[in-house]
Amino acid sequence: MKEYEIVTVFSPRLSKEAVAELYSKVKSMILGSNGELNTEMDWGKRKLAYQIGDNLEGFYFILRASLDPSSIQEVENQLNINEDILRFLIINEVVGEISGPVKTKDQVS
Repeated sequence: MKEYEIVTVFSPRLSKEAVAELYSKVKSMILGSNGELNTEMDWGKRKLAYQIGDNLEGFYFILRASLDPSSIQEVENQLNINEDILRFLIINEVVGEISGPVKTKDQVS
């Protein structure tokens, strides 16, 4: 298993409940691929660097997870299908620490 950093940007039109539900689906996608979540970060609603469709803002989430490299393509396919995910990026080389409010896998929300 390798450690990956997964950044997702959700549509700003979603309600808080819908954002929480979508985030839960993304996490279960990773866990369903025999992955293990190491660190989670909710950056909240932020301005996008550039406009995506009609959107100028998005909900940002960063996950660090250990995954089998063969399951990355399946995770990417599932992230591509969802219209409420504006962008995502999966990086296989984790460098440094995430700054900001971090939830480790042992913390309860």
